[in-house]
Amino acid sequence: MSVSPAPGPARSPAEVNAEIRALVAAGGAGTDRYRELLVEWGEAMRAEVEAAA
Repeated sequence: MSVSPAPGPARSPAEVNAEIRALVAAGGAGTDRYRELLVEWGEAMRAEVEAAA
């Protein structure tokens, strides 16, 4: 039995950032969705840095 690697983020940091900006512009800063997006953005950034290394 083989173990597959953990999947990376489905979206790029730029895509997540665009959603964060739209949410903030709509007054959604501080919401649960905003916090979820920040976590997703951080994971996407880490994956991008690791892939570049």
